[in-house]
Amino acid sequence: MSRMASILVLLAGLGLLANACGPSQASPQEPAASSGGQAAEAPQAGGETPAEPPPEGTPPNPPPAAGGDDPDFDGIVGAADACANEPEDRDGFQDEDGCPDMDNDGDGTSDVNDLCPVEPEDADGVQDEDGCPDA
Repeated sequence: MSRMASILVLLAGLGLLANACGPSQASPQEPAASSGGQAAEAPQAGGETPAEPPPEGTPPNPPPAAGGDDPDFDGIVGAADACANEPEDRDGFQDEDGCPDMDNDGDGTSDVNDLCPVEPEDADGVQDEDGCPDA
């Protein structure tokens, strides 16, 4: 398989082929013409380059609102999105503000390392690195 065909297959698998090829919906067997034999990111409608997909393991965000102003594709548009270039993390904590919340309880231990992400650590010198208050 040629390098161009491999790229098109990868784009199709990621669901990006429709954006990259525009209305023609080119397939890997019929690649769209490109200059220099290299794939270039095609602008979306409105001339913007598509945002990169979230890292693997990130919970799926809802699709962007039709015709809305949502550069981070988190489904929160316009002035309602306080962090327009950072997608909401959709973890059930302040999900309506449009900002990712990396430390829901504000105890200084990030949620990915916090055994109690909604209960703040009491910082009493006993197991303070686990993110949980000690009984």
